[in-house]
Amino acid sequence: MTAVDTIWEKYASQIPGLLERRPDFRFDPDYYASKTSLVGASLDAIREHFDAHGHEHGLKANKYHEYAKHSDEVQKILCELVDEEEIEPLLRKGEPLAVELLFELISLGDPIDSQVSRFSVTHYNMSHPDIATANVDPLYHYLNFGAKEGRATLGAIREARQVGRISFDPAKPTVLVCVHEMSRTGAPIVGLDIAREACETHNVIVASLRDGPLLEQFTQFATEVLITDKPRTEFRFLSSVAARDIDFAILNSVVCFPFISFVVEAEIPFASYIHEYAQYTRPSYPFNFVLLYSDLLVFSSQHVRDSWRDRMLDVNFNVDRDTAILPQRVPTLGGVSVDVLSNSRERLSRQIGRNLTNTRIVCGAGQPQWRKGTDIFVMAAQICRSRDPDTLFVWIGHGVQHDELHFGAYMTHHLDQIGVGKKDSNVVFLEAGPAYKDLLAASDVMFMSSRLDPLPNVVFDALEHGCKVIQFEGASGFTDEDYKKLGMFATVEFGNPEAAVEEILKTPRKQASERQGRGDQLDLFRMLSETLMKRLGQQRYFVSGVSQIDEPVMFTSSAADADARALERSKMFQYGRRRLWRDLDDVRSELSSSDNWVHKALRLAPYEVSREETLPVFSMHIHAHYTDELASDVEAFYMYREAKRVVITTDTHKKKDAILKIMEPHGIRPEVVLVPNTGRDILPFIKMFEKGGVAGEDEFWCHVHQKKSLTSTSGGDRWRKFLLRILLGDASRASSAFANLTRAGVGLVAPFDPHFIGWDDSRRLLPKFDGRLPGPFPENPLLFPVGNMFWVRRSVVEAMIEFFGPDYAWPSEPISNDGTEYHLIERLWPAIAASIGLESVFVHKLDEKRL
Repeated sequence: MTAVDTIWEKYASQIPGLLERRPDFRFDPDYYASKTSLVGASLDAIREHFDAHGHEHGLKANKYHEYAKHSDEVQKILCELVDEEEIEPLLRKGEPLAVELLFELISLGDPIDSQVSRFSVTHYNMSHPDIATANVDPLYHYLNFGAKEGRATLGAIREARQVGRISFDPAKPTVLVCVHEMSRTGAPIVGLDIAREACETHNVIVASLRDGPLLEQFTQFATEVLITDKPRTEFRFLSSVAARDIDFAILNSVVCFPFISFVVEAEIPFASYIHEYAQYTRPSYPFNFVLLYSDLLVFSSQHVRDSWRDRMLDVNFNVDRDTAILPQRVPTLGGVSVDVLSNSRERLSRQIGRNLTNTRIVCGAGQPQWRKGTDIFVMAAQICRSRDPDTLFVWIGHGVQHDELHFGAYMTHHLDQIGVGKKDSNVVFLEAGPAYKDLLAASDVMFMSSRLDPLPNVVFDALEHGCKVIQFEGASGFTDEDYKKLGMFATVEFGNPEAAVEEILKTPRKQASERQGRGDQLDLFRMLSETLMKRLGQQRYFVSGVSQIDEPVMFTSSAADADARALERSKMFQYGRRRLWRDLDDVRSELSSSDNWVHKALRLAPYEVSREETLPVFSMHIHAHYTDELASDVEAFYMYREAKRVVITTDTHKKKDAILKIMEPHGIRPEVVLVPNTGRDILPFIKMFEKGGVAGEDEFWCHVHQKKSLTSTSGGDRWRKFLLRILLGDASRASSAFANLTRAGVGLVAPFDPHFIGWDDSRRLLPKFDGRLPGPFPENPLLFPVGNMFWVRRSVVEAMIEFFGPDYAWPSEPISNDGTEYHLIERLWPAIAASIGLESVFVHKLDEKRL
């Protein structure tokens, strides 16, 4: 047996039955049969036909002869893909059959292709959906087009994989430590500490979305390091043993959410270590994955955890059971000796160019930006200048970038206007680097001017160097009581530089001390892993993700992701968290068990269609900010033509003319009303019911809209169809939604949305409206007209107007993506209906996919 035949046998034997059917890679009976009339024939018959007629008719023995043999360029690209220790030397020696062998092995697909080459059929299709959609042979496409187009292969993944300094030990458990980047900033440094500790007892795989200057240090404590921003796609194609046998994971930062799809699908338990405040983790939707799927959430401080409480309420997260508080470091109160204090001040004096022997030094540290409050630090220096000329404010960090338009340009102008950089300025900026330790040793006070800063490491460092810390109330995790008790923090009114200056000036100068910092340090990895294992050991409720409602949350709606969707539902449901209803009984159970007055007025109803001879009189409102789908809507839904009145609001005369032209062929004479582009679709509708408004006395209304917010994503068209189908029916029949509205005691009818959606950012507005309803707002709405399309009685709309009042100051466009009064109104409709004694009905049609 030749070398190439031995290699073929080695890999072909991994696929059951392949070697018996195809013992020789030079001939592919299935491929040959597909090019003839021999599909389903015996192997002997196929081979006999090839030997007798194949060459005569120009038929090829396998794909290689069809696609690659006669192109030197294709063969060159193919040879560049090889990643197999036995084939590679054969190619270098010029073995004539080696290229054909490589091609045929790659053509076998998963898992052989990735074992012998830097190409994977599965990966290529996942990375380039256009190829999968077009049903083109991935290898053929890459060799002939993709390589020239620069399309990604496994080569890019393997180049991004660094082999660590520590060998894999099969006797040890394996932990995956994820960081969002490898910069020399807070969270990545904590991630490095976790990896350093973990490698003593575990195999450590480190994964990061981006590389950076800490990459080399991470490799010292890891079996391997992977840089990828597509972990779900790329992790499965790592060839290492370690990557295939991960016991648990630690996601160090909420920004690591892209790793969650991988660990959920791989059924790897994980803890998320959260340092960031909810206020600046935007957009909120992807960060909700951290709340939905983490087995344990660990926060660096109570203050940080409190910032996430509203979002945790939105997904029914059990805070007491599934969270823990664990700071990344133990605060140690230290000091500096006489020599260190003197020498540090001397070196700093030389660097700055002035004698600092008797100067009060106030330090600040970090990347200059709004969040760090660098501008407040400088304003404090301005206030202090006239009160104590011998106080110097020194900020150390990367320099202010004068051409950065978010912060740098304005901060540069500020510094120029107050003379920073001149000899007599009381503000100095130093670049991050060797001067850092001298600055901490020389400083009397650290002014942490941050607006929001979880537990910055620079504060721990300052405490170790004997600095007192001035901070703002509500701005940091250091406002937790445990830190205040240390006696080294002074906390002043949020954002008040004058109050900070007063505290700075009354703080005694730092005296030399023999007390050294760095006492007992926290074994962070051990505590994280033990806390996670304890939580996993307490779990007693497990549930299948197979459910009546199969809608995506994190994964896609494709058939290929069906198993992944079941896994994400299982993870959510076993912890009692929600972003999706399990089934209709789940909804009914939640409604019946709630004691909130709004929930008592909610009910479900099935979708039905009918063609009634006479429908009760109703009117329709369409807000048409865009008009491009109006014609297809009118054609698709019978109810447009049955309405007594069709009122269309839009914002320009040009659109009005287009609307009239669109509706004319359908025999519809709409009332087109020009309105300002304010309040999305809903404010134009509500204002129709104000005194003298165009709604008149009509009782039953259907409100729909043409806003693009529903069609701004790939699933938007389907969602819009979902809403309209349930509300209106089809081209010849009416939906039962309207019939539900006409029943006594019903004020609102909307499509049932299979997703569980909370108040989200609208929750922040609720206190503003306390006392305006007969009872308290529910903890979560449970059901509301998601997408803001519905049937409604005029009395409900009038009650909504009364709720806000006639002179409410509505926000102007453009508005935020969430958390405005318009988003609140969407969630308020059932409460408003209940406030006047009317029910809200939600019509379910589970065979109509929402996404």
